[in-house]
Amino acid sequence: MESQTLVYYVVIGEAASKNIVYDHLSSTQNKKDYSAYVNHAMSILKQTRETLNENQKTSNSFGSWYSHSLDKLTIIILTDPLMADENAMQMMRSLGGNISSTFPDLPLNPSAQISRSEMENIVRSLSETFGKVNDKLYKAKQSFNATTTVMRNNIGSMMENSHKLDDMEVQSSDMRNAAHMFSQKGKLLEEKLKRRNRMLMIAVAAIGLFFVILIILYFS
Repeated sequence: MESQTLVYYVVIGEAASKNIVYDHLSSTQNKKDYSAYVNHAMSILKQTRETLNENQKTSNSFGSWYSHSLDKLTIIILTDPLMADENAMQMMRSLGGNISSTFPDLPLNPSAQISRSEMENIVRSLSETFGKVNDKLYKAKQSFNATTTVMRNNIGSMMENSHKLDDMEVQSSDMRNAAHMFSQKGKLLEEKLKRRNRMLMIAVAAIGLFFVILIILYFS
């Protein structure tokens, strides 16, 4: 069983090509990420020696990527961001030395036959030596990541609640506007009814006056 290590992925490939001679994925890593690791490693491999520095470091969401040139080979390792640059570079140099002594033909002939089990033992040993986990530091990182996740979720909930409050405020404003419009229409209707009643009273008074005049004229 492979012990906990800060070294996630190791690649030995032919320089300036996409040809991977050997690769090793730590058992602590999610196999679902393997294809993404391979694709990124190949993008590093195909770079020429002029554009690829001897100890180049890049970073992405997976971690820190280091590369080291060895004749016609390029050694690549992916590590946890907690791993010190010095340890990562020393591991690559040690791996290059082991390759040169154990497989002397490989650096100049990437297609040379190698013993995968022997290479596996070398890579695992170096990963455990240089990528040894500092328990306190690793636990602190895990605690930090857990706290960050909780905070991110809390902020997300706050944002969601804020949106809900905004929606409720808009709905409340719409209801107030609707009530105001209803009130205005009610007042207009009330005024209209009053005018109609006044007109009706005037009409009744006019008819009554007309009959009174007729009666007076009839009896005079």
